Amino acid sequence: MTDSMDNAMTTHISHLICDCDGVLLDSESIALSVLHRQLTPYLSPSIPHAGPALHSAIAERLGMMTDQLLDEINHEFKLELAPADYSAINLFVSRACSEEVNPVPGVRQALAAIPLPKAVASNSSLDRIRAGLRRCDLLEQFEGHIHSGYEIGNPKPAPDVYLAAAAGFGVSPQQCIAIDDSVTGVRSAVAAGIRVIGFIGVAHDRTRAGARLLAAGAEWIFDDMQQLAELLGRQTA
Repeated sequence: MTDSMDNAMTTHISHLICDCDGVLLDSESIALSVLHRQLTPYLSPSIPHAGPALHSAIAERLGMMTDQLLDEINHEFKLELAPADYSAINLFVSRACSEEVNPVPGVRQALAAIPLPKAVASNSSLDRIRAGLRRCDLLEQFEGHIHSGYEIGNPKPAPDVYLAAAAGFGVSPQQCIAIDDSVTGVRSAVAAGIRVIGFIGVAHDRTRAGARLLAAGAEWIFDDMQQLAELLGRQTA
């Protein structure tokens, strides 16, 4: 083990950084449904089993900024999306995730039991993050420490939004621990030098999601927010 890894493992964890969609807000199933519904009409009827393949391709990319996701899906399935299509689909996703979202089961109680200062680091826009947190009565937990990769302009998997969250606390990344539910987000936290726990409680396929998060660099995975306080307690003792 290198000296830098030894230092990272022995630094006292004093701050918590959470992804938003899929960790705080149970919004990824909403985004998946909206994206699949909006993109299906663009599929070529000549491609067999295109609908299920599209659904799986979207699910694997949840956690990306929507424009990034659309770029990759557009290329993979040759959808020929126009700029106006991007704008319309972004609007549908943002509106649904703001107006229909519910909190991840147990997350309010889990956060209340954790005494660490808390921040959000998400690829969503600030307006969408704040609207979802407000709807789910979570905004007060993170007020003043909400960071958007969309606004920064260099979203996950780049480390910038996680680095911004640590800087917002005025602490080193090694003093933070992150919770994320996507490969994109885990890679972002790891690149920032932040230890990360993978959450799979609202994943479409928990077994597969867990394996992918571990492969991306998550130190542990968990599927129930009731486990979070105990997990963090081991690291902050």
